Amino acid sequence: MKYHRMSCQLVKFLTYVLGRRPDEFGLVPDSEGFIPLFRLLKAVCEDEAWRFVRESHIHEILMTAPDIPFEISGNRIRATDRSQLPEHIVVTDVPKLLYGCVRRKAWAHVLAKGLSPAGDPWVVLSSNREMALRMGKRNDPRPVLLTVLSQRSVEQGVVFHRVGVHLFTAGHIPAGCFTGPALHQEKEPAHTAAPPPPKPTSPGSFILDVDKGGRVAPKGKGQKKEILWKKERKHRRDPKNYLG
Repeated sequence: MKYHRMSCQLVKFLTYVLGRRPDEFGLVPDSEGFIPLFRLLKAVCEDEAWRFVRESHIHEILMTAPDIPFEISGNRIRATDRSQLPEHIVVTDVPKLLYGCVRRKAWAHVLAKGLSPAGDPWVVLSSNREMALRMGKRNDPRPVLLTVLSQRSVEQGVVFHRVGVHLFTAGHIPAGCFTGPALHQEKEPAHTAAPPPPKPTSPGSFILDVDKGGRVAPKGKGQKKEILWKKERKHRRDPKNYLG
């Protein structure tokens, strides 16, 4: 009984998202009313109450419940009744500032080439900064937030469409028509000198001195034996030692 009630609530929720106000969730259906299924799931899971929802739940509902008001085609989903979906309306009275996000690793390219759709029909922007960040975090945990200068964009030939209350779409935003954070240049790590070789820890041990290309004389007892041997050889060579 509890599972059935939860399924009914999920159906009502998805019907609202897909058929009435997808813009409230940062979603823009294509010309056929479809939304990529993975985008829908990311948006739905932002709600604490629906964080558990997976694609398997949606497929199970479609197979077990009659007269479900949405349908799946491939990896896309749409409402069967789309009469209440917000229209894409060309607008000229665009808010002065719009917001959008890009992946951090794509920021340098976007800064140079402009903002283009990434696997979507349009660039999706929002007049609400928080909504733009919410949408951006679905693709990158730390997205780069861009501020689009709408008037400058219009002067460059950009046509904006309004979708719902806070969402706007465009085909392309030219470079120079938006602002963002400065590009961070990674500093090369500072070169540090190699640590000195360790000192011998026991008598008679030695270490290699690579810079000098030789072997360091042993210390301790071995060094004393070498000194005594040299003195003895010098003593034998001295003629005075053999005169009476």
